[in-house]
Amino acid sequence: MFEKPQRVELRRANSANSPTGIYRCEIPTIEVHDENDTVRATVYVGLYTNEGGGISISGGVTFDPDQLTLTCISTGGPATTVTWTRDSTTVTQGTESALNDPVTAQYTHTLTVTALGTYTCTVSNDKPSTASAKIALGPSDVTAVQDSPTSIGVSWTPPSQPVGITGYRISYTGGSSVNITGEDSYRLTQLTNGETYTITIRATSTILSESVHRADVPLVPFPAPSLQESSVTDTTITITGSVPTGSVVTGFIVQWERDMSIGCSNRNQRSFAVNQGFSGSYRITGLEPGNRYTITVTVFNAAGSGPVSNAVTATTMETDPTLGPTSVRIGTVTASSITVHWGEVSCLDRNGEITGYRAHVRNGMAEGTASVGGSARQATISGLSP
Repeated sequence: MFEKPQRVELRRANSANSPTGIYRCEIPTIEVHDENDTVRATVYVGLYTNEGGGISISGGVTFDPDQLTLTCISTGGPATTVTWTRDSTTVTQGTESALNDPVTAQYTHTLTVTALGTYTCTVSNDKPSTASAKIALGPSDVTAVQDSPTSIGVSWTPPSQPVGITGYRISYTGGSSVNITGEDSYRLTQLTNGETYTITIRATSTILSESVHRADVPLVPFPAPSLQESSVTDTTITITGSVPTGSVVTGFIVQWERDMSIGCSNRNQRSFAVNQGFSGSYRITGLEPGNRYTITVTVFNAAGSGPVSNAVTATTMETDPTLGPTSVRIGTVTASSITVHWGEVSCLDRNGEITGYRAHVRNGMAEGTASVGGSARQATISGLSP
C-alpha cells in the first residue's frame, strides 16, 4: 500500500460581474491504494457545491435620497443574475454588484434611479435559486373602477419613499386634467355611459422624473338590475327588475338554470336569451311544468356587459300527467282480489311530481278501486265477487 500526493483544484463559480465571487475548492482525501489502485473518496468544501445553496434577500430594498440609488443585499450565492425592474419594465442598466462576505456569499446590488416607480430587485443563480424584494418610489396599486353609471373612482397607494413628490395630475380622454395634493383617491364624474375612458395618473417630483400609470375603464350599465318574480304558469316565468339609471342600455341577457334534483335529468340544464331594449320585465317561455329554475339578468351597452343581477328562483306550476304508467300487467288473482303491476310514468309525461296511483277494475256492474302512493308500482283491489 502507498499514498499518492494530493492535488488541490480551485474553481470559480459562474459570475458575470467580476473576478470576485464564490469559489469551489476540491480537496481530495489522501488516496490510499491497494494492489487494485482504488481511490477512496473526494471531499468538496465551500458554499459553492454541485447541489448549491438557496439565495435570499434580507432587509428589502433601501433608497439613498442623496445618491439617488437603490440597494438590496443578497445572501447565499453566488448571485449570477441581478435584475432590476420599474413598474414591471426591466431597467437593469447601471446595476452594480459587490461581494461583501465570501463566507456567507453576501452581495450588495446597487441601481442608480432617475424616475419614480415601484422597483423590484430580483437575484438568482444557476442552482436554480431566486429571491426578490421591492420598494415604491411612486404611487402603486393604481386602480380605476366604475362606481356609478357616469363616474369612475381612481385610487392608489402612496409611495413608501415620497422622493420629493409634489402632487398628482389625473386626466382622461375627452376631459380636462385635475391636480391634487395630499390625497390618494379621486372621483371622475359627469362621464358618458357606454364610453370607454383611458385614465392617466402622473406623480410629479422635484428630484426624479414623473411616473405615469394608465387604465382603460368602459362605462357599462350600472348598477345591476334588482330582479323579482312577477308571475308563473306551467311553462312560463315572468320576472321584473329595475333598469340601471342613467345608463344607455342596448340589450340584456336572461339566463336560467334548471334544478337537476327535480324533473328530468336528461333535459336542458341551462339556457339563455339575448334581447334588445330591456324595459324592466321579461317572460321566459318553453319551460317544463313542475320544475325549479334560477334566473339572472345582465344588461349591456356598446362598452360591454354590466354586473349580473341578483338570482331569482321560481318553480313552474304542475299539471296533470300527460300519459299514464307503462307496462301495466295483471299479477295474482284470487276469488275476491286482483293485483295489478305497472312501470313508472315517463319523465317527460309527469309534468311534476307523481304523488299517487289509483287502480280500477270493472266487470259489468261490479267495480273496485285501490289507491297507493307515488312510489308504489303495484296495487291489490279487494272485495270482488268470485
